[in-house]
Amino acid sequence: MTQPEPIIAASGAVRFPRLYAAIKWTIITSLILLALLAAAFWTLVLGGFAGSGFRAFSPAAGAGDSIVVTPECAWPLGVHEQDASTVCRMFYNLTDEQRARVLARRK
Repeated sequence: MTQPEPIIAASGAVRFPRLYAAIKWTIITSLILLALLAAAFWTLVLGGFAGSGFRAFSPAAGAGDSIVVTPECAWPLGVHEQDASTVCRMFYNLTDEQRARVLARRK
């Protein structure tokens, strides 16, 4: 009895690894591009947020500080109300221009 000859699929076996590699590198390149675009986006967003005059409260600086509560900064609260110091802290964290706009709107 003679052994049958093996059948070799010439075109399918050669193309599949090339197609697989092309798809793999397309996906990898797309993910790298998306990561770079996301980094650029968040840099612009957070840079604009910081550039708008926002200043975060520093816990180290605020732990021992006593904030002077005046009627001007505590408005619309009274000077002796519990949340007046928080309102004054936010008022003092404004830039001079923002503080002037707030005072102009109150009048």
